[in-house]
Amino acid sequence: MHSFDADHGFLEPFIEHQGERRVFWRRKPKAIGSSFLLARKGMAVPPSHRTRSVILLDFDGAFGTGGHGTTEGCLIALEHAMSGGETVLDVGTGTGILAIAAHKLGAARVTAVDIDKAACEEAKRNLAINGIEGEIVVTEGGIGSVDGRFDIIAANLRTPVLVGLMDELTGKLNPGGFAILSGIMEREFHPFLSFLEAYLLEPVEIQRIRGWMTLALESEPDLAHPPVSRKRR
Repeated sequence: MHSFDADHGFLEPFIEHQGERRVFWRRKPKAIGSSFLLARKGMAVPPSHRTRSVILLDFDGAFGTGGHGTTEGCLIALEHAMSGGETVLDVGTGTGILAIAAHKLGAARVTAVDIDKAACEEAKRNLAINGIEGEIVVTEGGIGSVDGRFDIIAANLRTPVLVGLMDELTGKLNPGGFAILSGIMEREFHPFLSFLEAYLLEPVEIQRIRGWMTLALESEPDLAHPPVSRKRR
């Protein structure tokens, strides 16, 4: 298990008011992890960052600008989990930032869901800004509105919401797949880990960023059909 510490849609407004700085990179792009650069359309990309995948964002009311520790943690976890060719479900997509990141990391198919109609429209606008309109399915609704199972599920939600959705989340996860869960406050983390003991999920990465926890878990493999090998860090 890897542990990282950084001090430096479907989502309750509470999480947004706990530290997402929505204007923090309006004047210059922000690098996250080793792969991504967040920028607004028209921003100049510094020469030192031109090897990064640029995610262009415009945002109104939806969550997910990269300014919150939960979003940053999910982006880094996606970067670590993906090697290309995966199917990815982004639950509570907000601005669409995680769905766009998964597409840029080479996912074979990305589906994004959110119960908030305005968030879905905002996500679609961001797909268009990034030139990938139509390449990611954006669905208004919950997990049950999506067919099939996925190699990777990212859910940046609050802990009580994750608890309530865990049966549905694990039901949509392929054997040997990864669940990336965030929106967990530090004080909630150990009780949440105890709750997860009822599920066939093995923690493989834990991150703490500005007081918020991101957890990546691997589901039990189907030994008759081993999953495609993915990156480990």
